[in-house]
Amino acid sequence: METPRVALLGFGEVGHVLAAGLAGRVPLRVYDPAYPPDGPPGGPMDGPMDGPMDGETRLPDACELVACNADAVRMADLVIAVTTGADSLTACEQSRPHLAPGTLYADLSTGAPGDKRRLAELLEPAGAALVDGAIMAPIPLRGLATPILASGPEAGRFAAVAGGLGMSVTPIGGSPGDAAARKLLRSVLVKGLSALVIESQRAAEEAGLGEWFWGHLLETVTAADEEFVVRLLKGAGQHGVRRVHEMEAAVRMLESLGVPDTMTRATAATLDEVTRTGVPPVPGPS
Repeated sequence: METPRVALLGFGEVGHVLAAGLAGRVPLRVYDPAYPPDGPPGGPMDGPMDGPMDGETRLPDACELVACNADAVRMADLVIAVTTGADSLTACEQSRPHLAPGTLYADLSTGAPGDKRRLAELLEPAGAALVDGAIMAPIPLRGLATPILASGPEAGRFAAVAGGLGMSVTPIGGSPGDAAARKLLRSVLVKGLSALVIESQRAAEEAGLGEWFWGHLLETVTAADEEFVVRLLKGAGQHGVRRVHEMEAAVRMLESLGVPDTMTRATAATLDEVTRTGVPPVPGPS
């Protein structure tokens, strides 16, 4: 196919990386109200943006920085929106009157599945196709090669176009919101683990056991396998009452150390609920 015309909405960290990777490959127009074409960065926040990036903010060569959303998306074959989730609806509403039928509108912001379905509903009367895109790894590390899941009826077409530009998109079909659900489920796990590491390591430091606990943490995480994970799940069901008492003791310890105990209290509450509702099943053969 002919080289697609691409609009990029949002010029924060993700936008910078994508612009740098796409520059020279396609005609690229970029819009972010924080980066007016005739003024210094950091303007008023009245539209799409995914957060200014520290340090270098210069637009890559072969990219055109435009003054408004309409100038970016008009005549575009593909719109890639990398705004914050909070700004995704505004960006879509501003874009809709200027999109031609058949335009691919790939929203890569982090939002709830219902948010992505709302965007699809907005674009349907215009004949544009919403693709729900979920960035599944830190994009500064891998640039255009960062894995992206895409859902929606036109996810396959987006994957083909984006793949031709050097992006790594895996279409999963389904409906808008399906990719977002996978990303947010991963976030529940990974960000939850991050919060647990922060809380437990902070408590260990206050108890004078920071070095010992760090070694124990690394040993536990690096030795984890499927058997370990299944044991976590099933053990909570088998020994729920005892584990609730154990975590209540842990809460008292963190209180005595003066350490915030948000995750520890939440663990105790979750395990207490398990004693009444049970644990989710382990997928696959029993």
